[in-house]
Amino acid sequence: MTQWCFGPSLFDRFFVRTGGLCSLPNGPKRLAPSSMQVCRSAGGRWLGGHDISGHCFLLIHSALFLFEEVLSPLLVSRRTAGPSYARWGVVAAAAGLIAVWACMLYCTAKYFHGPWELISGTLLGSVYWVSLYQFQLLAF
Repeated sequence: MTQWCFGPSLFDRFFVRTGGLCSLPNGPKRLAPSSMQVCRSAGGRWLGGHDISGHCFLLIHSALFLFEEVLSPLLVSRRTAGPSYARWGVVAAAAGLIAVWACMLYCTAKYFHGPWELISGTLLGSVYWVSLYQFQLLAF
C-alpha cells in the first residue's frame, strides 16, 4: 500500500488523482511526478490532493497485527510451553511497543496531518487488518 514495486505507491497515486501536484521553489510551478520521493528529491513539496496518512495506516495495522499474532494467543491460551513469567514478559514487551506506537500516532496527529487524512489512514489500516485476519478466519 505505501510502497509499490510497479511504480508509485497506491497512496501517492491516490494523492495525484485527487488533485495533488509537486510544487518546485525554482523553475516551473507545477511538476507531475509520480511519487513523493521523486518530488522531494527534486526539491519540491506536495500540494493539494488528499494525502492519506501512511503513518496512521502503518501504526494502526502494526498494532492490530501485533495484538492478533502475539497478545491474543498469549492472553487466551491457558497452556504455555514455557514458564508464566516468560509469557508475561512477552506480553509486557508487546504492550510497551504498542504504547510507543500510540505516542507516535499522537505526534503524527498533532504535527503532520489534518483530521481527514488521519481518518482515512486509520480506516484503511483497520480495513486492511480486517481483510487479512477476520475474513481469513471466516474462511476456515
